Amino acid sequence: MGILLTRERGYSLVELIVALLLFSIGGLALASTSALIGRALNLDGQRERASRLASRQIEILSAACHDAINGTEATPPISLEWTVSRPDTGHIAINESVSYPGSQGRRTDRYETLVSCR
Repeated sequence: MGILLTRERGYSLVELIVALLLFSIGGLALASTSALIGRALNLDGQRERASRLASRQIEILSAACHDAINGTEATPPISLEWTVSRPDTGHIAINESVSYPGSQGRRTDRYETLVSCR
């Protein structure tokens, strides 16, 4: 008697292993991408907070235009430093440096503005 071979439906072991390998690679790629996005969002949050503090300080100095003086402020991990000069009697020039942690050490952004005194 001969052996009768029938073709069964379904997936072979090799096909299942290849599919599992592809899903594993996709999952690892997704996990590494989400970690990079998380770090970028954290850095963007620090940068946004630093620029808000700088803008707030410029508004404070503008409001006290004739009494504005040089100074520093530290709101960890962000530090501000500003200088005020008077190019003429009706204006003040504000130069401000804002330092905050970045991906490769501390980062410093500089802002300059000329404000009219009322």
